[in-house]
Amino acid sequence: MKHPLNIKTGSLAGALLLLTSLPALARYAAIVIDADSGRVVHEVEATHRWYPASLTKVMTIYMTFAAIEAGRLHLHDTLTVSAHAARQPSSKLGLRQGQTISVEHAIMAVTTRSANDAAVVLAERLGGSESQFAGMMTQQAQRMGMYNSSFQNASGLPDEGQISSARDLALLSSALIRDFPQYYRYFSATEFAYKGRVLPNTNKILKTYPDADGLKTGFTCGSGYNLIASAKRNGRRLIGVLLGAHSSAERFQQMANLLDLGFEKSQVGAFGMPVTQLRDANFAPPPFQLSSNRCAGSAEQMGADSGSGRSEPIRIKPGKSTRLADNRRVKTKSAKGGAANGNWTVMLGDHRRKIDADVNLKQARYALGTAAKTGQPHVVRIKTKGKLLWRTEWMNLSSSQARDFCRKLRAKGRQCTLLPG
Repeated sequence: MKHPLNIKTGSLAGALLLLTSLPALARYAAIVIDADSGRVVHEVEATHRWYPASLTKVMTIYMTFAAIEAGRLHLHDTLTVSAHAARQPSSKLGLRQGQTISVEHAIMAVTTRSANDAAVVLAERLGGSESQFAGMMTQQAQRMGMYNSSFQNASGLPDEGQISSARDLALLSSALIRDFPQYYRYFSATEFAYKGRVLPNTNKILKTYPDADGLKTGFTCGSGYNLIASAKRNGRRLIGVLLGAHSSAERFQQMANLLDLGFEKSQVGAFGMPVTQLRDANFAPPPFQLSSNRCAGSAEQMGADSGSGRSEPIRIKPGKSTRLADNRRVKTKSAKGGAANGNWTVMLGDHRRKIDADVNLKQARYALGTAAKTGQPHVVRIKTKGKLLWRTEWMNLSSSQARDFCRKLRAKGRQCTLLPG
């Protein structure tokens, strides 16, 4: 099989620079997995390294639950707030040095309000210091197969070493629900009553998506607006992770589309490989989502320039969806019986190695330019004529978009096959 790269010796360095730069152009990363089987239902750049922001706190709480189950901590234990915890920036509960808070209230503050001060209070109790606890978090991540993840703090505040991926966060969320079902309710609470105040959960997916029952929001300038959500419909639980939205509203809207797409696929058994097998050896730095002119302070601290990030909206699934009473989606056909808008797929080629398929996808995105904003690119593992191959596809295109894709790709000398829905 011909290698997808066609590079002359003299331009090797430039081509390699291009390829190492391309991951930073990703507009978002996403994954949906079936919680029971652990299989991938849908993914886009799910192994790209990303700044997790406050999604970090899912690991902080996972380790808190583990300590409770082991008897090293109890829900009604009292924790004392250190000066370091009290100094944490927002979002926070407003804890003061020397103040006390129960373990359960600290958990609730983290799961509903994403309170950085409460997260540090838990970390210091479990690890002795936040930095020691961060080391424990990284070790736990490695044991769980979160190979793209490392942690420097318990909250997700900006740090170049605070890294994860959509795949890793889906693994973590699945483990939390599986290992601690008795405590998952803390991620489902829509409000937190504390000292005479009733504080609403910042995770609006709990109110905007009927089947959602948890998990966590996150935001920094580097990460963009992140979200993990879990939803259960007709006995099937899905976990969705979305990284890199450009507004809070966008992450909730597109997570709903992501979960809808996941339930559609799972209804017909369109499962991919186990999420544990979704691996990537690409260690390029995470993309910086929001430019310094939009997020001046922390963006400059992280080395962003005025041109970093992208502002194009995420479109998990083009067009408006219609939710039926039985929670299924309508598939429409055109008057001539052809596939309706959004049902066409462009196949870019099959490869023996996933890394070759990934490179093909990145090169196709580069060749397409602004046209790459539409549809969903992905790499799937297939079996054909007894051989396991990696197929590169671009899904959810209208017929005109698909034809335009192929015209552009063929003009660049790239393979392209149209597949009507």
